[in-house]
Amino acid sequence: MNFLSLNTGDAIFIPADAPHAYLSGNIVECMARSNNVLNTGFCPPADRDSVALFTALLTFSPHSIQEVMLPAKHSDKGTNGKTEVYAPPMSEFDMLRTRLANGEKEIIAAIAGPSVIFVTKGEGKMKTDGDTYDVKEGYVYFVGHGVEVELEGQGSEQVDVWRAFAE
Repeated sequence: MNFLSLNTGDAIFIPADAPHAYLSGNIVECMARSNNVLNTGFCPPADRDSVALFTALLTFSPHSIQEVMLPAKHSDKGTNGKTEVYAPPMSEFDMLRTRLANGEKEIIAAIAGPSVIFVTKGEGKMKTDGDTYDVKEGYVYFVGHGVEVELEGQGSEQVDVWRAFAE
């Protein structure tokens, strides 16, 4: 395994069959619902978890740091240029990040799939379908497909809003 130190906003893509572990910090791990995940670390052991099964399923193919780092790119889903996208090689795992200072706004176009919005820093407002909601650090929202979302930063600290989605 590679040892990586990540900063806020850094992202990595972990290929299939790659063992990985998080040693400290806060992370968001997006993965498809699956019945082929082996939880071997600090998770309670399940009947299917065993060292023999674990080693039989993994390829242990090395991956360079350049292969796993996932750069943020400008997203055309945000109308005011305040949104970036992290897009790994499969669409089930796309992630938007919108950062707004006090008074700044961003409209995120409707997405053709379900999504989850969560706030990791700051506070603001979210408008959708004629309703307004508070967004603050620790808040999480589910957004159905085809829904446009308007975000506005409020307060002295920049609001950092993430949106995991599939299209």
